[in-house]
Amino acid sequence: MEPVLGWRIWNLRGGRLESWAVDYCWETGENRATCLAPHRRACRESPGLHCQCGFWAVWTPGQCLARACAAAEPPWHVMGLVVGWGTVALHGREGFRAERAALRCLFTDRPWSASSMPRTPSRLAGWWRRTVGRPPAIEPAERTLARDAGHLDELEAVAMHYAVPLASLRGAADLGLLSELGVPQAQIDEAARLATEAAPEG
Repeated sequence: MEPVLGWRIWNLRGGRLESWAVDYCWETGENRATCLAPHRRACRESPGLHCQCGFWAVWTPGQCLARACAAAEPPWHVMGLVVGWGTVALHGREGFRAERAALRCLFTDRPWSASSMPRTPSRLAGWWRRTVGRPPAIEPAERTLARDAGHLDELEAVAMHYAVPLASLRGAADLGLLSELGVPQAQIDEAARLATEAAPEG
């Protein structure tokens, strides 16, 4: 099977990307999956049948965003692109689980962050409620600005460690990075729309 490209979320902690569902720290370059299912015999190969093991990714940035949350303290959630190959289990319109995976790009955007949310009801607040299932939490501006500055510093360091591009969704779409990475045009348009909707109102 040809390599597949997908969107996913990590925890950002100590300059490394950690899976948010299992205890695994991503390596630079190729990562090879092993079954970490608790309380039962591990699959001989990953992704296994009737299991959730393997490196997960979803097909669209919107699906990825729906899995993120606005953490007030580290570990922060970070969105990026991965390529998966080897044995790949496809999950319909949701995404895939792959035997091998590697990071391709990280994004600076935190469209789920409280600092990106307007302080009065708006179309974005309604979209957030429909997408995530809860209203946006609002924090004092000085607290969120300080937190986001620390987040960006750590994100720059982690992108350097993994030797991958770091860009905003809008920049990656406008400058052709997403297209160069093989992202379908429909997903590029969706990423640009999400970035526009999450931009602070001036």
